[in-house]
Amino acid sequence: MKFLPSLLSALALIMLNSSPLFAQGAESILNQLSNEAKAYGSIEATYTSHMVDKVSDFEALQNGKIFIDEEKYYLDLGDYTIICDGTTIWTYETAVNDCYVDDADAMAEEGMDPSKLFTLWEDDFKNELKGDAEIDGRKVTHVNLYPNQGDEKPFHTIQLFIDEANMEMVRAVVKGREGTDVTYDVTSFKPRAAVSADKFTFDADLFPGVSIIDNRL
Repeated sequence: MKFLPSLLSALALIMLNSSPLFAQGAESILNQLSNEAKAYGSIEATYTSHMVDKVSDFEALQNGKIFIDEEKYYLDLGDYTIICDGTTIWTYETAVNDCYVDDADAMAEEGMDPSKLFTLWEDDFKNELKGDAEIDGRKVTHVNLYPNQGDEKPFHTIQLFIDEANMEMVRAVVKGREGTDVTYDVTSFKPRAAVSADKFTFDADLFPGVSIIDNRL
């Protein structure tokens, strides 16, 4: 699944060559969005992703669902399920019935932290306010994020499209360094969702015959 690292970097992700006025505008919007997100409590959201690999001329569409509760998350990608309890990450691959176990802190250092999906701009990014846009008849504000350690990331830009009236992120576009771009459209968003604590741990008993591959040192 070639675009999985890009997804995690995005789900885990602020001004270059722009005026101070634009910097203030982008900063204000993102701060408001962060404050809203922190008041949400548990979150349940669905989205669609559209990956375009310009090098190999390949496209893929996928639906996803995510639950977030502070540093914990459950990410359903269909072929993969990624679960984190804040300490450990389990990545279950449906096709081969394998589960890979990783340290959450180590993965977060690589920029892979879906628990920060709706606050990713708070850490290690410059921002740029690009102006107004429209998505499916909905007025949105376009803000670009640029990673401070750009050479260390698999992407060079994240484009955010924000509905300021409702203070919601509508779309995010991850622009890859090697010609792969992924567009994420949020199709439903439910704050203060009732999510069981069991959602954030991997129960091997529910997957008979699963192979556990522990990558932790």
